[in-house]
Amino acid sequence: MRNDIVKSKKLALLRNLCILVVSLLLVAAGVGCIYTDQLLNKIHYTDDGESQAPANPVFPDGNGNEAVPGGADVIGGLYHDDAITNILLLGVDDYQASDSGRSDSMMLISVDTRHKKLKVTSFMRDMYVAIPGIGSNKLNAAYSLGGGKVAGAKKVVTTIEANFGVDIDRFAFVNYKNFPKIIDRLGGVPITLTDKKDRYGRTEADLINIYSGDRNKVHTGENTLSGLQARYYARIRDIGDDQERTLRQRKLFESLVGKLKTASLPAIYSVLSDTLNLVTTNMTKDEVLSMASNSLTYLNYPVSQNRVPADGEYEGKSVYISQNSPPASVLVPDLEKCRKSLAQFIYEDDLPEQVSG
Repeated sequence: MRNDIVKSKKLALLRNLCILVVSLLLVAAGVGCIYTDQLLNKIHYTDDGESQAPANPVFPDGNGNEAVPGGADVIGGLYHDDAITNILLLGVDDYQASDSGRSDSMMLISVDTRHKKLKVTSFMRDMYVAIPGIGSNKLNAAYSLGGGKVAGAKKVVTTIEANFGVDIDRFAFVNYKNFPKIIDRLGGVPITLTDKKDRYGRTEADLINIYSGDRNKVHTGENTLSGLQARYYARIRDIGDDQERTLRQRKLFESLVGKLKTASLPAIYSVLSDTLNLVTTNMTKDEVLSMASNSLTYLNYPVSQNRVPADGEYEGKSVYISQNSPPASVLVPDLEKCRKSLAQFIYEDDLPEQVSG
């Protein structure tokens, strides 16, 4: 009986570590797993980011179920709440060896112990914003212009904070190159493909069949996507706009979390062994472990989704980003509206006076 309990704890710990890294809820349920230290040592840890607001402790004390006193405050010009931990997850594409890459997906995961919710905010990469110390450009260029890797991740953090007024406590970034392996280790992920078409009449399924690199075919409706198919699905740009692209990424995120929750111990350990060395974060190992006792609570919080900018919060324009390039199509966000709606989504009714632009 005791062996079953220990095995159950090990399985829960590994499963949630995987959810933590891939989904960026770096959480580990239970204690005493013989693999924990070995696996956590695979992660690349770096120093703190450049947030203007304090983030210690990065996760509040308690079991995640108690009522939390207080509310949001404005510190250093940023909204901050000790009961809400904001972690920025970056999916990085290195298109060629000499390229520092761009942050192809940017999701802010808010672990909200005040309102007992898990909140996911996608930032549209084509937003035209001010990058501190550099100038105006698309948001996804902040990573490469900041120098890529840790410096690039910090630049994305400071760019989002400067433009949208919320404190980001920690970040992590994962290179897309091992994404297919993660999915395949789990036996694929269930996704429902829509019948929406690009300008040539091709559906999501058609594009995946043509460009994913997987010889197996998918169809409109319910499918179990392989790693290559899932990666291409998350990258589709020819159907809809960047809003629909971020929606596909959030759908994949939810499906992956669901798959990880039911994965076997060998599958989870295999995924972690293959991929944790591709994760870089400014969370410490102790901070990762501090989530352990509360991880099952966090994972049972209801999930809410958000997008920045939302409908009605931006204007599509063409701008010259560089002298030697043609004008680029960008989204110019209404920063006042975006700040207000993002703060309302994360902090709800516990808002102090609005941050001035």
